[in-house]
Amino acid sequence: MSQVVITGLGAVSCLGGTVDELWEGLLRAEHRPEPAPADCGLASDPPVYLVPDAHRLPSDPDGRFPGRASRMACTAVGQAVADAGLDAAALADAGLTVGTTLGDIDLAEEGRAAETDRSAETYRVSAAVASTYGLGGPNQSLSTACSAGVYAVSWGAELITSGQADVVIACGTDGYSRVALASLERFGMLDTELCRPFDADRQGMVTGDGAAAVILESAAHARARGAQPYAALESVGWSCDGHHPTAPEPGGEQLSRAVADALGGAAGTPGAAVLHRAGIAVNDVVESQVIATALGEAVAEVPAYGIKAVIGHTAGAAGVFGCVAASLMLRHGSVPPNAHVATLDPECPLTVPLAGPVPLVRPRVLVSATGFGGNNAALVLGAAS
Repeated sequence: MSQVVITGLGAVSCLGGTVDELWEGLLRAEHRPEPAPADCGLASDPPVYLVPDAHRLPSDPDGRFPGRASRMACTAVGQAVADAGLDAAALADAGLTVGTTLGDIDLAEEGRAAETDRSAETYRVSAAVASTYGLGGPNQSLSTACSAGVYAVSWGAELITSGQADVVIACGTDGYSRVALASLERFGMLDTELCRPFDADRQGMVTGDGAAAVILESAAHARARGAQPYAALESVGWSCDGHHPTAPEPGGEQLSRAVADALGGAAGTPGAAVLHRAGIAVNDVVESQVIATALGEAVAEVPAYGIKAVIGHTAGAAGVFGCVAASLMLRHGSVPPNAHVATLDPECPLTVPLAGPVPLVRPRVLVSATGFGGNNAALVLGAAS
């Protein structure tokens, strides 16, 4: 898929309202979560990583898009469009893919959604983004649980390689949800302290919210307008094991297939891997072992990175955040250190940078994603020629 390149980035996270603030926060590797809002309805105070209100869509005078996920998505997409230098004419034919799990769930939780409209929270995000930026191309929402972001990016590339669009905006977004938080606590999936996916004492995930976006273009379209790409999408792999509603397939066979397809289609061995690792022990171990096996003898040369330690698990946005981080690694030639590791997980066979950033020795990054229901996806981003 070398004919698809990334020409713009956008991000709204607990680290700040811009891509630069995201990168600076990843390099510092110190951000910690805050207690959940008092109205979460739980006896405990589970930690969360929340985007400050000031970093969402600055204004919405018509009151058309009151949902948190939509507002964050519009902000991230606006940044990416500006970064790519796209004008209204290019956007008129541009496509849109949105990865989200719950969309504007806050409208239902706060009683602001009409009774007849409550099935639309997930899908209203794509309408909000498309109408805000005048996008007239294919418009699709993907809700493959926590792998939705990587699916959105890879499906956006599919729209380009199949000739349905020259430009596609791939976005991932999810907002803070009391229902999601309570459900995860009941499942026993939350860490009560912080997100520490590479630490031996991790107890579970820490939820976060935010939005990230990338501009995908055909290489020919980008060259014709003089755009300077961050990365090229070299390959993609998808699979679904359907093993359990929440638990991964213990042997990781289907995740292995997705990772093998992504690595097999890449132009070479990755210089880093952005993992899905969220702090849930069994999930983390399966993913790490699958990727270590796929890398083979190169495993010691491929630093692994877990972005959720500093921004939390952003659900449908997680995979797009991973792609933004990978694009920034390629741009800056370095891999950020992993945060919140006191004792390195002995079951992790990967190289895990801790003391500080390490060089990206090969211009290629693997991004892995898994989700409830066994939805697996992986892709490889490489340097754009």
